[in-house]
Amino acid sequence: MEQYQAYTGRQSMPENTDYCRFFLLNNSKVVPAAEALLWTSSDLPELTEILFPVGELRGKVIILAQVNDSYDGEIQEPREFLAQNSEAEAALYSHATQLLRAEKDHAFCGRCGSATTKLAAEWAMHCTSCEASYYPRISPCIIVLVKKGDELLLVQHQKHLRHNPVYTTIAGFMEPGETAEEAVYREVLEESGIKVKNIQYHFSQSWPFPHSLMLGFHADYESGEIVLEEKELSAGDWFRTDKLPEIPPSFTIARRLIDLAI
Repeated sequence: MEQYQAYTGRQSMPENTDYCRFFLLNNSKVVPAAEALLWTSSDLPELTEILFPVGELRGKVIILAQVNDSYDGEIQEPREFLAQNSEAEAALYSHATQLLRAEKDHAFCGRCGSATTKLAAEWAMHCTSCEASYYPRISPCIIVLVKKGDELLLVQHQKHLRHNPVYTTIAGFMEPGETAEEAVYREVLEESGIKVKNIQYHFSQSWPFPHSLMLGFHADYESGEIVLEEKELSAGDWFRTDKLPEIPPSFTIARRLIDLAI
């Protein structure tokens, strides 16, 4: 990817916004411009609320804006947007929506209850009463593909059954005081009854549902039989790499972990 195509964060508003572009949201859904993703200042719909700059993309400063629920133009669901756009545009979405959520979640101080204000030079909400600062929450998660020879351990999550009944990898949140590798071992054992070894980190992905940072691993089977944690999982089994069930789409870290193994 060429440097000018990458997305980078930005906190300061330029003096002249005529050459800026606007990333428009309706809650967490994306409102694309007629022939492109980003809007110009002259094309913004009526009653658009301009919020704050979030970054730079393709040499343009990007400003976050939003419309209310009465907007009747095209709207894209988040996962549809992520599936259809580049990594740079996915990074823009992830960054912008997490900043917006943080501003709403920390509108009041969790320590003293006073209203907070947005800091000009940092991604933080600041309490002018007790001086506490609140930064966007980032929740580290592990996601792991377990391998046994030419077989992969894939599971179905209860929460995915209705809308997205694919087989995927095991994932879970890290606990306080835990290393990522310890979280991999614990989550696999808790959810499947399997013990693993040779835990190897590969790559990460920001996952804005709502503010996860997914750390992607491979691990080898060590021992045990599959015993599913039924509150979390509806199905699970070993699948040969040449006879896989329906798996997640290509933009997900789960799919990248699977593709790396086959």
